Amino acid sequence: MSNILAIDWWTKYVWIAYAIEDSKVVLPVWNLLNDGSIYFNIWDVIARYKIKRIIVGYPNHQEDIQKAIDDFINWLKFIIFEDIEIEKYEEDYTSVEAWAVTWNFKKNPTEDTIAAMKILERYLNIQ
Repeated sequence: MSNILAIDWWTKYVWIAYAIEDSKVVLPVWNLLNDGSIYFNIWDVIARYKIKRIIVGYPNHQEDIQKAIDDFINWLKFIIFEDIEIEKYEEDYTSVEAWAVTWNFKKNPTEDTIAAMKILERYLNIQ
């Protein structure tokens, strides 16, 4: 079995979720501080959850964020030595979908984790 990791990248935190590819059940992992140790922490998640594919949320219309995510992906490819696919996947309105689940008027970690789960759910539903 191959597990898939979803990453919802932000400047301060990286929100992650994973799924066993054939099950289409998405589970939260939580968040990682987006600092100098982010790539090593992601590597730990990859090893722990036996990840074979990474889906990175990618906005359609925010060029500054697209560039930052492209840089993040390039560094991630440089750090990962194994045969792990990394794909960008459209993430527009996942935060809105997450808000509809939480109905919280103040942004919070649960909402961002659900956004990562929504990215992966979308990806799995078109497979």
